[in-house]
Amino acid sequence: MFDSPFDFLTLVIGKQNLPFAITFGAMAFSTFVFDTLDVCMRLGRYIVQELFGFKGRFGAFVGTLATVLLPFFLVLTAPKGAYLEFWTLFGASNQLLAGLTLLSISAWLYHARQRIAFTLIPMFFVLVITLWALISLAIGNFQTMQGFDMKFINAVTSLALVGLSIYLIIAAAIKLRGERQKMEPPNMEAVESV
Repeated sequence: MFDSPFDFLTLVIGKQNLPFAITFGAMAFSTFVFDTLDVCMRLGRYIVQELFGFKGRFGAFVGTLATVLLPFFLVLTAPKGAYLEFWTLFGASNQLLAGLTLLSISAWLYHARQRIAFTLIPMFFVLVITLWALISLAIGNFQTMQGFDMKFINAVTSLALVGLSIYLIIAAAIKLRGERQKMEPPNMEAVESV
């Protein structure tokens, strides 16, 4: 139907404006990539600085270097087409982030004594499906890996995401359980006996 990925835009702006559609598509794509890389690098640097207590310019330099070295190493040593190995992991981690966001919103709503069913039900669905996908991805990669290769890194990363997610789910459940106990009225029989 379309000769190029940008032809769909010509349905709206006309075929005579194909050069504009190509330029707009390339600009949108590059903006997305640059913004994503910028945010990832900044957050990675902040996390490294926070974890190790690095301060000042030296801390920023070390945090940036630690954040850049692993991806740089993977890019230099990865075989051709290795990004395809991580595309599924990227999609699953993106959905995992959505599920954990719903978990945070549900916990916040519960703390504020608001209704939570409209965030809790989708959260269960998204987390169950995503954790199942990550576990399946890890198992599949462990079964087909050949030594320390990209499949091994993908499998270990998948398991790390599963472990961190389970930790966050348990931590939220413990926090909400303690919150519920604070909200319960005192036992009147125990008060009367005093």
